[in-house]
Amino acid sequence: MILPVRRIAFLLVCAWSLASGVGHTQARPPEKPISEDDWFVVKLADQRCGYMHSIMREVRGEVRTQNYMSMQISRGAAKVKIGMEQEYRESLDGKPLGFGSTTTLAETPMVYRGEIKGDKLTLTTEQFGRKWTQTHPWDSEVRFAWGQMLAQRERGLKPGTKFTVKSYDPSLKTDAPVTLEIEVKGKEMVDVAGTKTELHHIVTRMTLPKGGLGAAMGGGAKSEASDEGGGLTIESDVWVNDEATPVVTTIDMGVAKVLVVRSTKEEALKDVEPAEMFLNTFINVDRRIGPEAKEVVYRLSLPKDGSMKIPELPTTDMQTPKRINEREVELTVRRLNWEKLRALKENTATDEKLAPFLKASSTVDINDKKIKRLGKAAVKGMNTPAEKADALRKYVTDYITHKGMDVGFATATEVARTKRGDCSEHGVLLAALARVAGLPSRGVSGIVEVPSQYLGGENESAFGYHMWTQVWIAGQWVDIDGALRQTDCDATHIALALMPLNEDGLGETMASLLPVMGRLKIEIVSVK
Repeated sequence: MILPVRRIAFLLVCAWSLASGVGHTQARPPEKPISEDDWFVVKLADQRCGYMHSIMREVRGEVRTQNYMSMQISRGAAKVKIGMEQEYRESLDGKPLGFGSTTTLAETPMVYRGEIKGDKLTLTTEQFGRKWTQTHPWDSEVRFAWGQMLAQRERGLKPGTKFTVKSYDPSLKTDAPVTLEIEVKGKEMVDVAGTKTELHHIVTRMTLPKGGLGAAMGGGAKSEASDEGGGLTIESDVWVNDEATPVVTTIDMGVAKVLVVRSTKEEALKDVEPAEMFLNTFINVDRRIGPEAKEVVYRLSLPKDGSMKIPELPTTDMQTPKRINEREVELTVRRLNWEKLRALKENTATDEKLAPFLKASSTVDINDKKIKRLGKAAVKGMNTPAEKADALRKYVTDYITHKGMDVGFATATEVARTKRGDCSEHGVLLAALARVAGLPSRGVSGIVEVPSQYLGGENESAFGYHMWTQVWIAGQWVDIDGALRQTDCDATHIALALMPLNEDGLGETMASLLPVMGRLKIEIVSVK
């Protein structure tokens, strides 16, 4: 079962690295040398889960900022370790020059490198020695940490001060910036490691650009809109001292609140007590549905006393959403007609919109020799699209022999070598092998009825966060689930977001689920 552990860690480091730029600067004259070194304790659900380390210095006429993050989270008996290193290069007047980041969500890190020249960004992604290069237009208004600090310094910390800056992180979105709205609230007494301290309260709202996730999806998902001009917004609260250095940061991730507190190096590096993020993320329901159901009608809702709106859910060939109001959606999920699918002799996919779902990417590298070999072996002797889909699903289910939850998010290339992972690893490997076999594929992130062996205590039935795969067969997207051993997916599969699995920032898909994590309620209206 996939749980929102990796989403929390992934979004935490992105949000923190972007939002903390509005502080973290001394009230010094601009011409003095730049040198800062700060450590932070990271807590999740009131338990110490890791640390962050931020260094800023001037090197040969450039300002270089380095952020390090290390986290551990428990998923039952398994421990998930997640790390990220980031480096930003800027001119002394705050203009971006380049960046790099290394993300470790599994055993093998994923490396991003970006070079900015004029109005162009060249972005390179690397893993296992293989590189993927993209070129995107560069927004001249984007600023990294130092540029954001200069913007904050110019405006000061007077209550009521508001301004907007743009920033960029390829983990969130590769081809567009994110918007940071900064608002200074005023001074407040804040608990800092047991001591009441007067600090300035700054609210940072990070807004993703609208519309990227659903592009060319053939009926894809949409991000929750915060207003007419933007997409999903993640809000963080930062309390800074008189020199505008961040002391306390909180980010509400729905399922748990993240707390980042400035500390000494010795305090930051103390042993962690990773929060348990398995049973407490389940969504309890009043009855069990089971795999035999042909059609289920659900009512999904968020609390009426909150400000969050339920996102637009994707319409797929299995599910049809009907919005009731801003916080409620009625969702009908029907099993597909596999008898009809099996009768189709060939896949007549010619739509150019499907091309992205047949290509190689850093997540599903179909040019990797091992991936190619596995994909061809899985469908050997199979002729029809349905036969291939069924064979691929069974092959991946059996191929991943270590069904553990200690992997964050591995690429298909890594899964092919380690044979390790949970549903996300089944999902990406299945998508990769499908593309090798000529079936367009994408990932689905959502929730599913939890198998009874994972439930304990008073939980008779519950839904948990999950990932599976869709393949294109003769005009429709067909759901197949390698982790739960289902070629004919049952009607408890609720899609919350669609994942192209190409060079689109993975964090965008993760962020699209943020409004529901820890808040979503499910009512079973009817079962057929």
